[in-house]
Amino acid sequence: MCRSRIKSKSNSPIHPLRIALLAAGIFILGAGVASAVESVPATGPIDPHQGMTLANLSDRAFLAQTMDLVGDPIFYAQASSNSDSTAGMYGYESKSPKRAFAQSFLIPGWGQWYNGSRVKPFVFLGLEASGWLLRGHFRSQGNKKQTQYQSFADNPAEGWDVQKYLSGLQAVYGVSSDTMRYINPDWIPSFDTTGKWLVFSHHIYFDSEGKPIKNQTYYENVGKYDQFVFGWSDFPNVTKPEDTVGVEFRTPHRDDYLGQRASANREFSHASTVLILTIGNHLLSAFEAAIGAAHHNKSMDQFGSVGAQLRFVQSPNDGKLYPKFAVGYRF
Repeated sequence: MCRSRIKSKSNSPIHPLRIALLAAGIFILGAGVASAVESVPATGPIDPHQGMTLANLSDRAFLAQTMDLVGDPIFYAQASSNSDSTAGMYGYESKSPKRAFAQSFLIPGWGQWYNGSRVKPFVFLGLEASGWLLRGHFRSQGNKKQTQYQSFADNPAEGWDVQKYLSGLQAVYGVSSDTMRYINPDWIPSFDTTGKWLVFSHHIYFDSEGKPIKNQTYYENVGKYDQFVFGWSDFPNVTKPEDTVGVEFRTPHRDDYLGQRASANREFSHASTVLILTIGNHLLSAFEAAIGAAHHNKSMDQFGSVGAQLRFVQSPNDGKLYPKFAVGYRF
């Protein structure tokens, strides 16, 4: 008896709307990360007298004198290099991580160019262009091979015929359609333990004109499952169930068809892999641009920090405390 021994697999393609929603979600997440990075304050020396103002300076001076804290800094201010004065003086300007992220999210490498790099933009943009070109190549090859195996299956001389298939079902199972239930060949009337009726796991569907609907499922079923072996041109014609005993279900034409279909699916699989890598490069460019902008700002703070200190020092002559103001620049 001929039975279907292979279960079907779901091969639902990724819908473009899902890709768009995923990209939007990643963009929002990346913008949030970039905003968080941008809002991190620049690190600097810890000022134990952060609350000091000129109004209460005399009180702090009195406190320093009574506690004999001669030389203790009571005022410290640091101007980071991304301030307007420092940017104008030393030619540096801060970079916005949010802007860098958005630019590279739109065009990979654009945010790196904004950050000042002249190598990374071409690397990210080149990988992006190569990825889309390569994906197009694999998709084209897959479509070409898909057309070939479908034409092979539709050729009555070497492919699969629906009328031959239905004749086989009638001869072996006593049904005229795979949507009908058939009697279980292992059913024993006196011991009804296995169930009398069985149904086919897969079906051929027809349109209003009685022609088979040749979609992706159709071309998958006719080659993948033993149930449809009756329709192959090189499978022997059967008139009764005993005609299937000892017959090889993997006929040469069926094997040839399965090989062609597997080759086409490999091309589509390569295209999907390249698409994932291209999207990964796209996202990596956006996040790298945001992080690069943050590092740029941090390096500016470390390179060009301006500091000012106001100290009280004790005079060696009369022993009194006098204010001393100093300005320093750290390279």
